[in-house]
Amino acid sequence: MCLIIDFKMHQGRMVCVSSNGLYSNHSSPDMDIFNEQYASFATLVGQLYDLPSPSQFAKPSGWSPVENGFPILCLRPGPARSLPLCTLHDVFRKFQCENSVLLPNPTMTVEPLPTQVLAAHIAASRLCHDMGNSFKNEHKRSVAFDSCVVGLFEKWDKEHVLQPEKSLHFGKVDRVILEDNVVIALREDKWEAGHGGSDVYMQIARDYDLLVRMLIESTETAAINFLSHGAPCFLICVLGTYCCILIIALTVLSWPRTHVIHMWWIL
Repeated sequence: MCLIIDFKMHQGRMVCVSSNGLYSNHSSPDMDIFNEQYASFATLVGQLYDLPSPSQFAKPSGWSPVENGFPILCLRPGPARSLPLCTLHDVFRKFQCENSVLLPNPTMTVEPLPTQVLAAHIAASRLCHDMGNSFKNEHKRSVAFDSCVVGLFEKWDKEHVLQPEKSLHFGKVDRVILEDNVVIALREDKWEAGHGGSDVYMQIARDYDLLVRMLIESTETAAINFLSHGAPCFLICVLGTYCCILIIALTVLSWPRTHVIHMWWIL
């Protein structure tokens, strides 16, 4: 009689399995050491396929080689696309319909405008007036943008660090908005279009990738709930005088791939 022993994963641990399919109840220090080494090895494999940092990923030399094998579905390159978000959940269809409706014109109505509508008009007017100015550096432009949207967005968290524990790289986002200590909006600013040769769009795509990795690692209830709903975020790209608002992102996890696949809807 021949009894074949094999090793298989069971409930996240490597265990012995006999030829009759029964799991061994035997536990030894050697097996515990092996499980620790296996967990470390799995982490190293994930780091092997880790994407560059956001600032490096924004450069053509950063995202172009990587996207051919591990694309973030953000239409760069063109085939890296997914289903429109409005087909995945009705809330996105409703948002798309509402987003296409113009705000009430303050000069064409005698009724008082809702506070947020009035704040949006004021912010838009300020942005059009100020963002075309010349700024000494990126920081000055970021501060000016903050001032323009006061009343519409009040709670910017500056230089927010995104650093998952199991990632080799980290990102520092210019501005984020937090709700229950969870990031719901990210903003990346660039001094002028063409300056530095980086794509702010690809940079914020990688920011979001790091954000989702942090959500996956988090044990906080708010983060877990947010991720269970797909971690939808607003991504705001400020490129000199140009502003891309907004991109909504939905996260889908794909096994066995270690990267997060993003489905994007550009407004």
